[in-house]
Amino acid sequence: MRGGSRVAAAAVVLVLCAFAAGAELAVLTNGYRYRVTAWELLDEPGTNAERIRLTLEKGGSVTLPLMQVERIVDDEIVEAPPPPEPPPEAGFSLDYRPGQTAPAVPYGELFLEIGREHELNPDLLAAMARAESAYDSGAVSSKGARGLLQLMPATAERFGVAARELYEPARNVLAAARYLTWLRRRFEDDLPRVLAGYNAGEGAVDAHDGVPPYRETVNFIGRVYGFLGL
Repeated sequence: MRGGSRVAAAAVVLVLCAFAAGAELAVLTNGYRYRVTAWELLDEPGTNAERIRLTLEKGGSVTLPLMQVERIVDDEIVEAPPPPEPPPEAGFSLDYRPGQTAPAVPYGELFLEIGREHELNPDLLAAMARAESAYDSGAVSSKGARGLLQLMPATAERFGVAARELYEPARNVLAAARYLTWLRRRFEDDLPRVLAGYNAGEGAVDAHDGVPPYRETVNFIGRVYGFLGL
């Protein structure tokens, strides 16, 4: 899930192409997966008409409503080990701590407010927003993820935020906080699995019984760890 350029409101057609050295995984909301070599977003962003065309690894293509695509994950790797658990001495907690102050970053007060409401460490939200979009609320990736925390429209709607609201910082962070809270319960506060679930989907974490060997996911976790000082 990565940042990009601000979307022009007057755009009539958005076509963003991405190509991979190998096949990538397009995960649909119904759990089905396509191995794809390229994709492009079609139509005006922020509308119900948004579609995505997937170029299939075995030939041909398929065009779907963007709302049916939960995420597109970069190519798998097997040689890179998953990041280690944070050492006990790191002292990092996923929980909001009473009296915690706002992170000294853009939108720090927003991360603090929503973190407090959801009993979630605002430093985690801040680190993830830095990793995902470099704090650009108008960011849109070539895969269709958008906003501060780079949420796909389908994921945001799972947690009560409409696709058209994802460029609003408060709504974007709210959807991310709800998703992280859900992932915390599912993976019992295991930070690597929570972050992997956010990036690659909880199904991928289940399938690999831990952090899946996807380059994007491993790199994402590493960046978040670095921004947290772990």
